[in-house]
Amino acid sequence: MLNHDQVQEALSARMDGEDYDLEDDVIDTHIAHCDKCKAFQERAAKLSFSLTPHTPLEPSQELAEDILAQVEPEWRRVSGGRLASLAGARVALVVLAIVFVIWAITLIVASGPFTGVAEGGAMLNPDSNPVEAEHLIESAALRLGLAAGMIFSAWRPHHVAGLLPVVGTAFFFLAGFAMRDIALSTLSSSQVYTLCGLGAALVVLVWTWLADRGYFLRHMWKNLSADPY
Repeated sequence: MLNHDQVQEALSARMDGEDYDLEDDVIDTHIAHCDKCKAFQERAAKLSFSLTPHTPLEPSQELAEDILAQVEPEWRRVSGGRLASLAGARVALVVLAIVFVIWAITLIVASGPFTGVAEGGAMLNPDSNPVEAEHLIESAALRLGLAAGMIFSAWRPHHVAGLLPVVGTAFFFLAGFAMRDIALSTLSSSQVYTLCGLGAALVVLVWTWLADRGYFLRHMWKNLSADPY
């Protein structure tokens, strides 16, 4: 048999948005004929209304200032370190680009004695070697292209990821052949210079990329390593 406690318990659950066993029609019919439960409903409604905030809560100005005071030094430290690292990487890119330009000019000058071919294919210089000259010019063009890419990356660091695969592939490809030549004792000084130049370019490009995008990697790592419990 339905009693007051059951109805009042169901009323309380309905006001709180919880599940209850009685049907709404049964509760409403009982309240309509029961002054005690009707009074309980009115008291519960007033209590619920008094406990519900009717104006948005605004954070205390002092609390906001305290939070900013604690966060700002750390933010400045991290941001300042990243900007300093990025500035150093950009300067290194420009310096390395200048080195590559000088290197290219040196190769172009070195190709001069090998290009002594007159009209009709006659050799003007017995030491001429058009094939060697072509190789030197192509090497110079490659270095000028890399220099241009590094200057552009120094200007727009967020585009450095486009140059990284090119330099990385060239470095590791040539490094593989260098290992072979070391084993055969046929490694030349030009190969060493090329590997050193590409290796330096690769290191500076990675440095620039990390300085520019490192915060994203740190944030991603924190999310992956976060303890949910």
